Amino acid sequence: MQVNDDQGTAVPGAQVEFHGTAGVSFDPAAILTDSSGQATTSVTLGTVAGRYHLSAITPGKSKPATIDVVETALGYQQQVGSILADKYCSRCHDPESSPERVSNYDNLAVKPHTFTDGATLNKMSDADLTAIIQHGGPALSRSALMPPYGNTLSGADVRALIAYTRAVADPPYEPAGTVYARK
Repeated sequence: MQVNDDQGTAVPGAQVEFHGTAGVSFDPAAILTDSSGQATTSVTLGTVAGRYHLSAITPGKSKPATIDVVETALGYQQQVGSILADKYCSRCHDPESSPERVSNYDNLAVKPHTFTDGATLNKMSDADLTAIIQHGGPALSRSALMPPYGNTLSGADVRALIAYTRAVADPPYEPAGTVYARK
C-alpha cells in the first residue's frame, strides 16, 4: 500500500493495518510505512477456492485511507485451467503484453473476450463454451479467428479452462441453482 498526503507526498511512518475475510492471514498484519510511504505484507488466502476480500487501512489519521481488493484463490482444477490458459489462450484473450509474453490482441480484427469478462461469458452455458473451445468460434457463429482445440485439449482440459474462466469472471459467475416446480 502506498500512503500519500493530500498533496501526493509519500508519508513515512504511517501505520497500516491489513484485514481480510475469514481464512485470510497477513504477515505482518500491521506495519509502518517505509521512507517512500509504502507498506508491504504477505497474504495467505484461505484453503477454500473462491473470492476473498482484502483491505488495508491507515487508522488514526484525520482522513483514514482504505483500499479494498478482491483476490481469487483457485482450486486444483482452476489452477490447471490457468496453466492451460497461459499456454494456449493468453496470446489472444489477454490484451496486456509483457516481455515474457507478447499479446496478439491488438492485431485481431475481432477482439476476443478476456476471461474476466463475466458480463459476456457468464451468459454462456458450459456446453456453449465447450463447443467454442473444441470446435472454434464458428461452432456458435462466433469469430473464425478462434481456432478449434478439440484435437489439442482433452475433455478434462476443456472443463479446467471453463472452471478457470468461471472463477475469475467479473462480475462473479453464479451458476443456476436447482429449480423446483411450484404449485
